[in-house]
Amino acid sequence: MRSLSASDLLDVWERGLGQHPVDRALTLLAACDGEGRQDLAALSIGQRDARLCEIYEHLFGPTINAFAECPKCTERLEYSLLTRDLTLAPKMREAEASLTLCAGDVTLQLRLPNSMDLGAVSRCADVNTARGMLIERCVVEASEGGLALPVPALVDATAEQVAARLADADPLAEILIDLTCSACQYRWQVVLDIESYLWVKISALAKRLLREVHVLARAYGWRELDILALSSIRRQCYLEMVGS
Repeated sequence: MRSLSASDLLDVWERGLGQHPVDRALTLLAACDGEGRQDLAALSIGQRDARLCEIYEHLFGPTINAFAECPKCTERLEYSLLTRDLTLAPKMREAEASLTLCAGDVTLQLRLPNSMDLGAVSRCADVNTARGMLIERCVVEASEGGLALPVPALVDATAEQVAARLADADPLAEILIDLTCSACQYRWQVVLDIESYLWVKISALAKRLLREVHVLARAYGWRELDILALSSIRRQCYLEMVGS
């Protein structure tokens, strides 16, 4: 994975500001992985999110600190995760994008959802419509007794089975965290959206870098590129001298 310089990070942040989260994830991956955007978009969601976890660890270290509110008593809970515990979770059991599901006499050939699918369903008016479209897109072929069946007609009848099969094949596609409230002992699960969490951290870092550029440029008259080319240790030393 390629390291991002301070200047690179600001460029990625600026490009991602106006993008949909699906496109923003691809922008981050392309900057760090060096692969083509189309190839990255074809990754399963679990594969994509595993790589985003690696980017997080590379930029911010192995610990993810997050907060949640108890849905029962509204107590605010802080919890920590290690990125290795997420990326070492059971990986996709089947490397190929093609999966088979037998629902009664019907055989379905499936593929795992990817970023192109998420981008398509993001334009749906409601969750149910989006879910139906996603499942329909992931059913490549349907047959009964060797005869082809129309996929749309099967979506409602097999939706739960298809969703379960896809989730089982790509566990990292939805990262669920088990939590217990310290105040009332209520237990529940939260979904860790690694893309959103990583983007919040990158945005905070980018804004901090811009503040450092502002202070040092005003104090010394240096150019932005020259300031960003300094190591973080040197920038901090200069900032301390400006403030002294």
